[in-house]
Amino acid sequence: MNGTPNLEKLIPRTRRAFWLGVGLALNVLAVTILAGVLYVRGLVREQIAQRDAEALHATTLMEQLDAISNNGKEVRSEEQIGFDAALLASRLRGVMGIRFYDTNGVFTDSFPATILPLPLGRSALESVRTLKPHSRFHPDTPLSAVFIYLPQFATGTVARVPTLDVTVPLHRRETEKLAGAAQFIVEGQSIADEYAHLDHHLIQIAVITFAVVGLLLVVMLWPAFRRVEKLNRDLAVRGERLQRANEELALAARASALGAVSAHLMHGLKNPLASLSQFVSRGSNGSAESVGEDWQDALSASRRMQSLVEQTLEVLGDARGEPTYELSVKDLVANVQQRFAMAAGRRQVKLVVEAEGKCTLSSRTANLASLVLVNLLENAFEATPTGGTVSLSVAREMERLRFRVSDEGPGFPEQKREHLFLPCKSEREGGSGIGLAISKQIADHLGAKLELAESSPKGCVFVLELPVSACEEAAVAQPS
Repeated sequence: MNGTPNLEKLIPRTRRAFWLGVGLALNVLAVTILAGVLYVRGLVREQIAQRDAEALHATTLMEQLDAISNNGKEVRSEEQIGFDAALLASRLRGVMGIRFYDTNGVFTDSFPATILPLPLGRSALESVRTLKPHSRFHPDTPLSAVFIYLPQFATGTVARVPTLDVTVPLHRRETEKLAGAAQFIVEGQSIADEYAHLDHHLIQIAVITFAVVGLLLVVMLWPAFRRVEKLNRDLAVRGERLQRANEELALAARASALGAVSAHLMHGLKNPLASLSQFVSRGSNGSAESVGEDWQDALSASRRMQSLVEQTLEVLGDARGEPTYELSVKDLVANVQQRFAMAAGRRQVKLVVEAEGKCTLSSRTANLASLVLVNLLENAFEATPTGGTVSLSVAREMERLRFRVSDEGPGFPEQKREHLFLPCKSEREGGSGIGLAISKQIADHLGAKLELAESSPKGCVFVLELPVSACEEAAVAQPS
């Protein structure tokens, strides 16, 4: 059976997902701010250019009134009056020249004469037909696109300057009849500087807005993320606990199903093992020189197997509700010590026992506890090298009866401690890999606590804690 996955593998990568979500939100925020800045930039630029167009239009209308009043009774056409007014307006600062068009947008004249004749654009023609001025800014206009000839053209160099084309309708103020159109070519360096100043301020506003809103976004989302992370971690922990509980239930179910089979098997093995033990005992009688070491090992093994079978039958008998007896903690420890005395001598491992508890246990509790202690001591003997020491101590601590088994082995690797009480493949020759798992099930059945208290290269310490409710004080058990 495979162990449960590590907790970190079950926890989603919420931190990475959070920063990805924040990054996506910040990108959306940046695109939104950029779109808003570009929209506002376009509107303001259009208003700046249109402002100059409205000013030239108003100036042209005022010049028309002056042209009419200055000429007294002289009668001139509206086209001539508009032409004269445009010429007067061309004296404004920055005006490089004027193109004149008729009502259909056809070029008619220019001032000065070196201005390059160009057709009137469709958008400008539609605007002047509604008696509204039209403007268009060109950030980098070559002078060859404005003038037919300039002295500098002879040198082969053509300067490039920003220009503003302002097309105004020519008409009387008191009438809406269009007489023509005049297109002013205005030097646009001042507008270019104003545009640059506008862009600088808009960039500052965009950066400050992005920083403030982005910070608020992170601050608002961080508590929600922490809560989601905690929920995910709790969910992962519960999932792992549930998986372990399922494994323990499965192990308990298999142990329960094997109970009847174990009882039948132990009962069937009892008599053959007794006969085998008697046979080996007769074969091992004699002097120490005539009896081989193999016979002694066989006799020890047969007696140990017989003791195991009898102890298992006692546990099964207690589980069936047969009459029980009481056993003191010291007697329990003495029985366990007696079982390992011969094995300790053969392996040259010292067994140290200390018992301080003054409690009596029912035979059922004592037998189940001894099964756990026997398994822990067997593991301790296997792990301890020759010449080492294995200790078993018992002490009463508060409301718990504490059994402590320590060895001088190499300890458990870090990666195996998490799945210590789960069935696994044993690395020990002849091992089953389920000893600690069964011991944990027995401890849980008793309401006891079994855990690995210490593990280092100098050895391990296992602790079995029985609740005081599982035993009685020796003084109470005796009649007064």
